[in-house]
Amino acid sequence: MMKPYPTYRQREILQFLMSGNWVSILRLIPVGETLLANLVQAGWIERSSDMKTRDLYRITEAGRTAFKTPVPISYKKATDTGRAAGE
Repeated sequence: MMKPYPTYRQREILQFLMSGNWVSILRLIPVGETLLANLVQAGWIERSSDMKTRDLYRITEAGRTAFKTPVPISYKKATDTGRAAGE
């Protein structure tokens, strides 16, 4: 199951596609097929269904929402082993 927010690499691709226009896979080659497949599976991007333009991708509304979702930041609490003796 994917997280409700994109990873750094996923967010980078979503930002690249934010114009909403169809973008050729040739411009996305550094991304890799697995990352593209994960984004399509999550519903954050879609692939053109026309056989002539099968190498085109664009962001979906779900992708726009995911892109805007803040990444949670967690802070570790101090542990007993990290405290000075006598505290």
